Amino acid sequence: MKNIAKWICVFFFLLFNLLLSQTLEDILPVELVYFEAYSTSGGILLRWGTATETNNFGFEIQRADSSYQFVGIDFVPGSGTSNSPKHYFYVDTSLVEFGLYHYRLKIIDIDGPFTFSDTVHVLYQPAGVVAEKSKTPADVVLINDRKMNELIIKLNESGEFDEISLSVYNIIGEKLFVKNFLNVSGSIHFNYSFLANGVYLISLQSKNKILSFQKFIVLH
Repeated sequence: MKNIAKWICVFFFLLFNLLLSQTLEDILPVELVYFEAYSTSGGILLRWGTATETNNFGFEIQRADSSYQFVGIDFVPGSGTSNSPKHYFYVDTSLVEFGLYHYRLKIIDIDGPFTFSDTVHVLYQPAGVVAEKSKTPADVVLINDRKMNELIIKLNESGEFDEISLSVYNIIGEKLFVKNFLNVSGSIHFNYSFLANGVYLISLQSKNKILSFQKFIVLH
């Protein structure tokens, strides 16, 4: 009886693994090996590649801004069933505003089921909004005074800025705060006591120049 029970357990274990394997194949018709996004002068370049595809109808390209509400913007046909590497690219030329954007792929099976890729994030810098070539990370220095819950932003450049726009984003790209500073020279003081503990991104922009885009940590 013990041997019979043992073989019954083995049988159901193998059956479960077989069904699980088949289910995963049905759920994951595409083996995605990379998905990347780059900001270019012509828009956002998306690149992705697959190792294998099974009944792959195609890829719906979805984009989100700071609201993090994804919408479909275009469709790229898949390769059906393939056991050889495939490479795809797409250029999103519809953006007009500077900001942090998020992209993902909706991978659609011929029979209708779909899955989503991981999300990639990219900072878009449109034509006409350019960073000064002389700028380096050392030109804008962030000093995080955690005792005072304050960022001291040192602008290591001679002269005065008529206006600087400071924006703060959370780690998923939602814009949380914007403030304009007039007639700035030397440094800016930004009190972040209203922010919860976490990692944030801070952007500094002056007219058509991006001065800095850096990460800082809030730890009260």
